[in-house]
Amino acid sequence: MTPDLARPSASADDSGHGGVQILVAAGPSRLAADLPPSQGGLDLGPTPHDLVAAGLAACTTQTLRLYAQRKAWPLGAVHVEVTWRRDPAALPADIFSRVLTLGGDLDDAQRLRLFEIAELCPVHKMLTAGSTVVTTVAK
Repeated sequence: MTPDLARPSASADDSGHGGVQILVAAGPSRLAADLPPSQGGLDLGPTPHDLVAAGLAACTTQTLRLYAQRKAWPLGAVHVEVTWRRDPAALPADIFSRVLTLGGDLDDAQRLRLFEIAELCPVHKMLTAGSTVVTTVAK
């Protein structure tokens, strides 16, 4: 699947209110991003790190669903919970913890394979491999 290069994957604009509230467009959706009051925000939306964690949770869920459908496995409801934290003593310092809850009448081998497939989700691979960010300033 090739992304539509004519439309950015995401964009963000300062809300114009002088705070750290940001208006985010991601695909066809629009939402506010913010920081908690302890970091100068109003807690009106997810933090940027929450959004990255959400991307990992969404991608993992989709990857598991698509794999199970292809195998015709009886995967029921899927719930993926991701928690982000920073540990300055660890390398890398950013740690994402992911918990998979897999519904349905799956045997142990199927559950193990779905755990392995979660490790292959594209966002998981991107986060663990590292990425290159190319930045330019528009005129």
